[in-house]
Amino acid sequence: MAEPIADRLRGLLSSDVYTAKGRLRADDLLVRERVAHSLAEATSRLRDLASQWRADRVPPSTRENPFPPTEVMAPLRQAERLGRDIDSVATAVRGLPLLPEDKVWDRLRRGGLDEFLQFDWALVGEADELAATLAAVADLGAIDHAAVKQQLSRLTEVISDRRRYAEVA
Repeated sequence: MAEPIADRLRGLLSSDVYTAKGRLRADDLLVRERVAHSLAEATSRLRDLASQWRADRVPPSTRENPFPPTEVMAPLRQAERLGRDIDSVATAVRGLPLLPEDKVWDRLRRGGLDEFLQFDWALVGEADELAATLAAVADLGAIDHAAVKQQLSRLTEVISDRRRYAEVA
C-alpha cells in the first residue's frame, strides 16, 4: 500500500522523494543553503559595520558642507561593492543546477561522489571562512578587501569547477 502512495507523491512533486537519488538532491540543497547562510552572515556583518561607520564617522549635513567628505564615504562605497559581490556569489550557489537523474547520477553512484563531496566541502569551508573573517573585523576601515576578494574568487572557482564536474559531455 505504501508503494502506490510514494509513486503518487513522486508524480505530484516531479521529483524522486524517499529514494537514494532523492536523498542526494536533498543533501545537495542542504549544502547550498548552508553556504548561502554563511554568505548572508558575511553580508549582514558588512551592513552592521557600515551602519556603525555612518553613525560614528559621517557628519550631519550642513549648509556649508552638504556632502560628507570622500575619505569618510570611501569605506562605505567599498563595503557596498563587497556586499554586492558576496550576494552575487550567494546567487550563483543557489543557482547551481540540480543533479540530473541520468548519466551524472550514475557516475556519482559509481564513485564520483567523493569528488563531489570535496567540492561541497570546499564551498562550505570557504563560505564559513569568509563569514569568520568579516565577523572578526571590528571596524569598516579594518577590512582587508584584497583578502575578502581572494576568498570570493576561490568560492567562484569552486562553483565553476563543481558546475563543470556535474555536466555531462
